[in-house]
Amino acid sequence: MLIYYYDENNTYTHSDLIGDDAVMPANATKVAPLDGNGAGLYDPIKWHPETQTWTGATKEEYDAAHPADTASVTPTADQQAQAQQMLAMANLTNQVAMLQKTVATLMVQNADSKEEMKNV
Repeated sequence: MLIYYYDENNTYTHSDLIGDDAVMPANATKVAPLDGNGAGLYDPIKWHPETQTWTGATKEEYDAAHPADTASVTPTADQQAQAQQMLAMANLTNQVAMLQKTVATLMVQNADSKEEMKNV
């Protein structure tokens, strides 16, 4: 069975699964922390043992307590320079790999040409 725990201040802490024949802990309930419409609640979520109900903050209260981080993150000049260096290094690494393939192809072609010259 799924149970919902609350602390000494009746604040929701977590849920857990226990066996159907297990004893219900003193600080837990089978009542899900939902509003009257079956929707989830905003933190802080409080248990009311006298009414066997949960209540939570309003969306406005929650939003006020958890403001969105609106500051844009701008990389520093040093971070931008490092990013440019990494990009240049990646491009150079790619060019080296392409050159190695080209050299290998030319070596094979050269060996084939020498073999043909021998057989003439």
